Amino acid sequence: MAILFLIIGLVIYFIFNVIPITKFHYLIAYLGLALALVSGIGIIANENAHFGMSEKTTTKVQPIKPTASVGQINLLIYKQVGSKGPKIYVYNSQKQHTQANIKTSSSVKTGYQAAKLVTKETRYEFKNKFYKLFFGFLGKNHELKKRVNTFEVPTSWKVLSTKEVANLKKQMMAQAQAQNK
Repeated sequence: MAILFLIIGLVIYFIFNVIPITKFHYLIAYLGLALALVSGIGIIANENAHFGMSEKTTTKVQPIKPTASVGQINLLIYKQVGSKGPKIYVYNSQKQHTQANIKTSSSVKTGYQAAKLVTKETRYEFKNKFYKLFFGFLGKNHELKKRVNTFEVPTSWKVLSTKEVANLKKQMMAQAQAQNK
């Protein structure tokens, strides 16, 4: 709708500025220009500062299973993306993992009875139907602002990187070979 008002405002401005149809053609032309400017500024404000939108936070809690188990020890495994990038946690026996993007952060807290993943998502939503009608074409409704994944695990769980798991696997194989000799 904002683009439609922008186009209509520009057409009115050019028609009434070029063709003197009425006695007050300059007034109508500048009203058209004002309509175009307000629409354009509104589009830019919505695009850059989420004008007409509010933040809505939802929390989802789901139980998780360990990635792997070694005896009585359950493992939650992560992989570091790059040297300073986010950590991707793998859970539920390697069937699910956390997202790896700049809007997602993950952390692990220990000392809980049962293992669970608490995901808090903050998304932008239009404040009312007017803003949705006016700016809905921009596709900003339900856009993700941030996601925080918090793994709440018992103290019996260990959090290891994929490199640490590979080293652990090598050590266990070396111990098994030493015992077989």
